[in-house]
Amino acid sequence: MARLPHFGQATPVLRYSNWIIAALVTLFATYLHVLFLLSAGGLWRDEAAFVHLSLLPSLSDMWQTLGYDHCPILMPLAVRAWSAAGLGNTDFGLRVLGLCVGLFLLAAFWFASWTMRNGAPLLAVTLAGLNVTMVRAGDSLRGYGLGSALAVLTLAVIWRLTCRPSLAAFFCAAAVAALSVQSLYQNAFFVFAACCGGFVLCAVERRWRDTLPLFAVGAAAAVSLLPYIPLIVRSQDSYIIAKVGFHFSHGWQQLSLATGSPLPVFTWVWVALWIGAVAAAICVLFWHRDRFPDRVRGLILFAGTSLILGAVGFAFFLKLAELPTQPWYYVPLMAFSAVCLDTIFFTAWRWARPAATILAVVTTATAFLFELPPVICRQTNVDFIAAQLSTQVAPNDYVIVHPWHCGATFQRYYKGAAPWTTLPPLGDHGVHRYDLLKAKMQTKDPIAPVIDRITSTLQSGNRVWLVGKLPFTQEPLPEIRPAPNNPWGWFDPFYSLYWGEQVTQFLSAHSQRSDVVMPPSTNCVNPFENLQLVAVAGWKP
Repeated sequence: MARLPHFGQATPVLRYSNWIIAALVTLFATYLHVLFLLSAGGLWRDEAAFVHLSLLPSLSDMWQTLGYDHCPILMPLAVRAWSAAGLGNTDFGLRVLGLCVGLFLLAAFWFASWTMRNGAPLLAVTLAGLNVTMVRAGDSLRGYGLGSALAVLTLAVIWRLTCRPSLAAFFCAAAVAALSVQSLYQNAFFVFAACCGGFVLCAVERRWRDTLPLFAVGAAAAVSLLPYIPLIVRSQDSYIIAKVGFHFSHGWQQLSLATGSPLPVFTWVWVALWIGAVAAAICVLFWHRDRFPDRVRGLILFAGTSLILGAVGFAFFLKLAELPTQPWYYVPLMAFSAVCLDTIFFTAWRWARPAATILAVVTTATAFLFELPPVICRQTNVDFIAAQLSTQVAPNDYVIVHPWHCGATFQRYYKGAAPWTTLPPLGDHGVHRYDLLKAKMQTKDPIAPVIDRITSTLQSGNRVWLVGKLPFTQEPLPEIRPAPNNPWGWFDPFYSLYWGEQVTQFLSAHSQRSDVVMPPSTNCVNPFENLQLVAVAGWKP
């Protein structure tokens, strides 16, 4: 069937202008990544724990510790190889690795767009490349950036295998799909979605033999995850203290925060594009088939099926995990969706090109006006606190870090002589040891040793240092029972709040003075780790 001129075509001037504008948007996105590199500073708690895990003495130790983190082994191996290559374990050296991952994601958008439709990824780099959540989370020392890039590449190579099956295309797709699921567990659902997109296209075109390589790619990715089953099963017992169930209303709030960049209105741009893309895919599948050329119809079916099943599978993963989500959790979904949206709209409609050009210009201008401050933002101020504290503490002082998960950051940067602890005391602060915390929660008074040490420290004329946001209340604290025999069951934030109030009430009653040595930073710092430093001295019976 002859190609109809009004579907997916553009004049040479318009086509080349899209390449130029996409390149300029990508250049500005690169500038945002460099700004983040220069501004992020120290590693915050999730990054510090991740780097500690990655640099454990042996690969066996690293493998056994994977259950305490969110991702499989690929990104920890990348951090380990980066450090082994002499590129450094310094904060800046590790941040350069994060920059490389962020730029790899931008390159993945270009590769996918060229592979799937021989075009420039104008819509993808506009939606995802200029998104502050994508920049900050993608460049952080976590698995989200690498996992997102490999999810995008998997979509592209499975499309190539679907269109032109060959032994080389199969091995390439199988390798990329396996690497993808080795970077993020949730990428298994994106691999499944892409394979289903290829299957739908082959089924519509009655190329049943070509579905076999697609099944084999999915099977190879699934088999590569089998060694993780014991780790995942073993970790579920300790993660019960963080599981509150996934609620779609909360998920929508976090997704809105993730996509609402550079302004909240952009959330509705994403929603409108999602709805339009799904409508286009359904329209091509059930109506107006003959109005589209074969390649155009096939590409829309593939991308539309992948988009729908990828989103549904990702939601199922979040529901299965039962963990409260944060905006950066949605970065892989956004990257995968951006490529699908780019593919569908640029393939189906000629007016998508000028519309995307306008969107790119508006988004870039808006990002320049509103997005630079969130990008020029430190990830933590604990490195500053630890540096100052290390020069001021005496060997017989006592340091308390609260909440407990900030202990991972504090351990990385603190070089002082005084002993320190979290609430409650834990035997390992290198990674987030939910298993140790759970054991403490099941005891009657887990912070009694901390209270005793505070007493002896103040009575001997030394100081107690408080790092963090310790809560205070004048209301008498009720006695609580060991977990889970309280109204909040296993949920650890309530216990952490209670322990913090216990300490502050005790200090209020028994200390003579307290001074804020370093308040929370008034500059832009990650709100999850913008702490303060307080010195407490003098004993009052």
